Amino acid sequence: MISRQAEKASYLVDVNLPKKFSFFNSVEFIHVADIDATLRDKDIWEFAIAHNLIILTKDTDFYEMFLTQEHHPKVVSFKFGNFKINDLHKYFKSNWEIILNLLRNNDFIFAYENKIKAIRS
Repeated sequence: MISRQAEKASYLVDVNLPKKFSFFNSVEFIHVADIDATLRDKDIWEFAIAHNLIILTKDTDFYEMFLTQEHHPKVVSFKFGNFKINDLHKYFKSNWEIILNLLRNNDFIFAYENKIKAIRS
């Protein structure tokens, strides 16, 4: 069942982002907790590569992996504190299209509260 979900998905949402967040409630998103909440970062990385998924995370370890690994998935690293759900909705409503546009030509996105930076490999 997970592999079918992953086939339809485009984004792998890390456990440090809310599973119950309605923005992620579509077939485009699969949450790590639906696969195995105890997966290590390396396993998440490899799962994303194997299923051609973009990782959405707040974990800083993925940037180090991006810099040191030859093969990598695309990653969006959210660099802001804990938002209330309403504020998180506002953030995604205001910034998701910008992030999607940047993902077309870049491999790693840093999404801060007030700015977004993109890195091409």
